[in-house]
Amino acid sequence: MPAYIFFPYLPGGPGLTFEAVELSDDGAAIAQGRKVLAEHGSAAELEIWRDDQLIHHERRAGA
Repeated sequence: MPAYIFFPYLPGGPGLTFEAVELSDDGAAIAQGRKVLAEHGSAAELEIWRDDQLIHHERRAGA
């Protein structure tokens, strides 16, 4: 299974933390990323990476 890294960011860009998880595919990673964004209430956006490739970028609604 591929490993994905989730980076939630504060408004203005600084990263809060990261999470690395093995998941079955990009779709599962995007679903997990939305959960990560919801769990980090101060995060304004999230990036999901697989190896050196950006898989998904999402902003919180209203951020």
